[in-house]
Amino acid sequence: MILKVLIAFPRPDFVDNRVLNLESGIKNTSLFNGNGPEGIFKLPDKEVLKAFRLQEAFTHSPFGFPSGHVALTTVLWGGSAIIFKSRVIKRLTPLVIVIMAFSRMYLGRHFLGDILGGVTIGLIFLIIFDNFLKSPLKDDFFKKENFELTLRHRNLFFYSVMFVIPIVFTALSLVSSDIVGMFLGTNIAYFLIIREGIPNDSGSVAQRILRVFIALLLFGASSLILDAMFVTSEMINYLHFTLIEFLKAFISGLTIWISVAVCTKFDLYRRDKEFVSSRDAE
Repeated sequence: MILKVLIAFPRPDFVDNRVLNLESGIKNTSLFNGNGPEGIFKLPDKEVLKAFRLQEAFTHSPFGFPSGHVALTTVLWGGSAIIFKSRVIKRLTPLVIVIMAFSRMYLGRHFLGDILGGVTIGLIFLIIFDNFLKSPLKDDFFKKENFELTLRHRNLFFYSVMFVIPIVFTALSLVSSDIVGMFLGTNIAYFLIIREGIPNDSGSVAQRILRVFIALLLFGASSLILDAMFVTSEMINYLHFTLIEFLKAFISGLTIWISVAVCTKFDLYRRDKEFVSSRDAE
């Protein structure tokens, strides 16, 4: 999102009124016709860029380059392949990225250059993430003492990365409110979890599936309830759109902590007796 704001390139439906925004179903009212880039690595028309950047108010998510969906897909699937070392995930990752890239262009939301930019950003983050896993900092991130409310250098570093920097980026309008809300919500959830002690990731296959199901259920239910609440109430007339988007994402991210608390309460992180007995017998 920071790159989107700094580069400030428009989406296809702004540079060409023949492009349909199939994602939102919004009617195209652009004044331009066929003014898209002449090549993958060509810049948009200067007249279009000038008109786009002189707008008094941007609509929600107006910037095109790079594609956030493609970058996020690259990071999530590539990161999962690195963490779980699964051949299946490694083979599926390129296919999923291609499908996401095609869908973003088909829906009229991105040029091919935006897609390539998203893949590049995703790969850069994957390299950083892979180096993080190989560094001593990875172990520090899972130590409870590094998240205590003290003024130790390591603690202050984690506090800054997890809480201060996102707020600063938001104040500078470099990151969208929903992204910051989700980031802060999940980080606070992790902060609350590690203060109680991260539960041991153990248990039967059924227990693990149930933990995932509970987490997805709470996340989905919170999103549906918040969407319904803000649509059916008059709050939308009094609260700024960005604040609503922030709260919706923040509360949804916080449900990670709630799901861990629920699963811990019902002993879903503990190995079942049959599994422990079989291990002891061996």
